[in-house]
Amino acid sequence: MIYAKDEKNNIVEANMAKKGRKYYCSGCHGQVILRCGKLRVSHFAHKKHACDIFSEGETLEHLRGKKLLMTWLRKEGKNPQIEAYLTSLHQRPDILCNNKAFEFQCSPISVERMSKRSKGYISEGYDFFWFLGKRHLIRKRLTQQIAQFIRWHKNLGFYLIYINVEQRNMEVYYHIQQADFLPVRFYRKKVNSWKELQDFFKQNRIKNYNLLSISERKRQKNCFYRNCLQSTNKFKKLQVICYTHGYILQEIYEEISSERYTYPIYKEYIFTKKMYEKLNLKDIELYYQLPFINFSNID
Repeated sequence: MIYAKDEKNNIVEANMAKKGRKYYCSGCHGQVILRCGKLRVSHFAHKKHACDIFSEGETLEHLRGKKLLMTWLRKEGKNPQIEAYLTSLHQRPDILCNNKAFEFQCSPISVERMSKRSKGYISEGYDFFWFLGKRHLIRKRLTQQIAQFIRWHKNLGFYLIYINVEQRNMEVYYHIQQADFLPVRFYRKKVNSWKELQDFFKQNRIKNYNLLSISERKRQKNCFYRNCLQSTNKFKKLQVICYTHGYILQEIYEEISSERYTYPIYKEYIFTKKMYEKLNLKDIELYYQLPFINFSNID
């Protein structure tokens, strides 16, 4: 944590603290240790025990990201508070600024815990923003740990916001889209301030979902038929379901496979959903848990 109280109950920032003096957590009131050096961001850590309010083991990325958020907001003439404790929620957002709560998530977090924190902010009238660290970068495919943070905006489609502490900027991954057997597609925009980020959201960047190229279609089919031949556990199950309903999986696939990318919401193959619809079967758990998405607002 960046702030602690001294023996006179004054709030002290870690980079202004003096070695040899005593400091205390403003949450649990336990004694904390000042940690600083040339290769680390100055911060306080609990001396003997974990704190229910502060998480121990903050990474260098997380500490730097919080300070960057503070810097960007102060440049806009705002008065952000770092590590402000919300008594009514028993929560401590990374940054609190007027009616906005900012979280910089660098470590794994469950959907349930993340949703609970977000709903807490809503219940108290706060807008909230989740910024992500490099652990949550999209590689070739989405995971539940990444997808749970996806939000939707009328000008950008499905999006995520990252903080790059090395480059000292933010990066918006927007118009995120997926297709079976292919890497997730998205566009990227780097911004260097909170104002630039807000201005970017005012610009209409939404596009039609990309058509699959001839080479992408070929790659899709090759992957599909290879999996059918190998009869992996997942494909073997799909083949059995089709057979018991009088169909052949390969024939259904040729009929229902899509020529476009689509919403980044499926944790299973997209064609599986269409197959279930064709066979009049109930959907299995095909979707990521997406607590921020209200599909009634999406065109």
